Amino acid sequence: MAKSLSDRPLSPTSARTQARIVEAVVEAVAQHGISGTTLANVAALAEVSQGVLIFHFKSKEGLLAETLRRLIDEYQQGWQSAQTEPDPLQRIVRLVRTDFAAPVCSRKKLALWFAFWGEAAAQPLYNAICAESEVMRYEAMIAACRAFCETHKGETCDPALLAHSIDAMTDGLWLQIHISAKSLSRVGARAMAMAHLRLLLPKWADQIAS
Repeated sequence: MAKSLSDRPLSPTSARTQARIVEAVVEAVAQHGISGTTLANVAALAEVSQGVLIFHFKSKEGLLAETLRRLIDEYQQGWQSAQTEPDPLQRIVRLVRTDFAAPVCSRKKLALWFAFWGEAAAQPLYNAICAESEVMRYEAMIAACRAFCETHKGETCDPALLAHSIDAMTDGLWLQIHISAKSLSRVGARAMAMAHLRLLLPKWADQIAS
């Protein structure tokens, strides 16, 4: 992945300023979409001048790309932590729960995810950042599913089908949260994802907590 601005040494003041600006981008995209997000409305939300945005991020494109990288970094920290779970089934459970953790699955963050995915086909940089992250996340899930199937060799178990089924459910629930206003909550979606996992693995349902 291309080096993030957040990987470069920053003074505490600059780091706080950048974090505030990125939060303003999340708010701006939730309100206006990517096309309607401008340096002016981000600056107003962050309570800084447009000159400060240019100083830190060079352009609107640079600002949006950095926001996407930070969004992905935040998500990766969650699922990479889940990979430390030694039991394959509980590793799968933790990966699913990460998808519905509060920092990842807020309505504003989902609006940002869907906005970037919508732009990815036309924006090679967004596409490259998103694609690399998707591959890494899928590799984490498929590795957990392979380990689970290997542990239960006497069972009929297709790790690729299991991984795709789990991730497809998550994608669908994210979309439902995004488009359904307040009819589906993050906690409700997580409960549905866990119920789906119990349906996929009925013999281990009592080991899959909501």
